[in-house]
Amino acid sequence: MHKRPMSAPITQPNRLPVRDSVGAALRFVRENWRFIAAAAAAGAVATTIAGALALAVPPLGIVTSLASGFIQATTYAAFTGAMLFGAAATRGRLAGDGGRVWVAMAIIAFFMMLVMVVLTIPVFMALAVGPMAPYRDDLAAAGQDRERVSAIMLQFAEANPGALLLVALFYFAVWFVLTSRLYIAAPASVDQQRILSFETWAWTKGATLRIIGARLMLLLPANIFVGALGYLIGQAVGVNTIDVVAATTAAAANPVGFLTYILISTFLTFALYSALEAGLSAAIYQRLKPPAR
Repeated sequence: MHKRPMSAPITQPNRLPVRDSVGAALRFVRENWRFIAAAAAAGAVATTIAGALALAVPPLGIVTSLASGFIQATTYAAFTGAMLFGAAATRGRLAGDGGRVWVAMAIIAFFMMLVMVVLTIPVFMALAVGPMAPYRDDLAAAGQDRERVSAIMLQFAEANPGALLLVALFYFAVWFVLTSRLYIAAPASVDQQRILSFETWAWTKGATLRIIGARLMLLLPANIFVGALGYLIGQAVGVNTIDVVAATTAAAANPVGFLTYILISTFLTFALYSALEAGLSAAIYQRLKPPAR
């Protein structure tokens, strides 16, 4: 029997207890591992079915991709609901919670895409007048020759790894800060049973650095661990998870092995990463949500 967790006391944003929030997420996973394993297994099986359908009928790729996103959101909502209300309380509300989380995450993803597109303009301009300046004439001469353009860009990348690393770190920092400001959108949508996204922006004001710290403390090791396991599983079934082209080729040549990789790696991702992230975001939400009026 899963007991309903006690509501955490409302904490001022600038005094968000990082260790306490991380500890709450760890306790949630430890105390609800059976429920988490069952939900992760169901989500992994559903995701694998969607992947099999995409392999069998390629034109349905967009549909199966959307379906996979909804499965992920629903699994995440199940973990979030279990953290907020107890595992037993997730019955009967899972589809609604999954839909609300999916829409909230889609809104945030669209916002992040717009931000990255806007940032690309000044970043490209800085590269054009900086490390890419010696390659401008060659790019202009290449015109619409994609192979030549690709070769020139490869030369630029090989000659300027530091510049590309700085650009990547800049984009990652922007993404990490903004997603931390909107980090409690999913648990808020589950708890209040309505789609919430930018409404939660004000709730995390003053707590962004602590949210970032909590995410790095708990989820960075979990992400590295799950990624390493996924790589090893891929190698065992003949799927190179680092090379996208090779992975695509493997999916066509060895669909059984590829789907086996999808099933196992998705289960591990849900059980070892998504459950922790859902527990952490819900714990932070409990401490930052405004008092009921």
